[in-house]
Amino acid sequence: MTLLKSLSLTAAGVLFTVGVAQAAPSAAISAKFGVCFACHGADGHAILPTYPNLAGQNKDYLVLTLRQFRDGSRPNPVMGPMAKPLSDSDIDQIAMYFAGIKPGAK
Repeated sequence: MTLLKSLSLTAAGVLFTVGVAQAAPSAAISAKFGVCFACHGADGHAILPTYPNLAGQNKDYLVLTLRQFRDGSRPNPVMGPMAKPLSDSDIDQIAMYFAGIKPGAK
């Protein structure tokens, strides 16, 4: 197999995987971050207008904000306790998940 063909197949596989991941959260993501989905929606569209939509939000912004909630530098009575048990890896994973969803109407 040529290098170009191999790279093309790899890229196609990655794009397919990303598309599937955006269609619905994996069981592992749902198990780990289901509490996030309760308010912000598995599709990143909040269930109430007072909650922020996270679909398509900038990954770095989500990481920074969650870390601030976790360490208390951005006090919030709801998000503080939610973020407190999250590791840096957890925060990166959930930020990548929401950043990877196309924003827009449900």
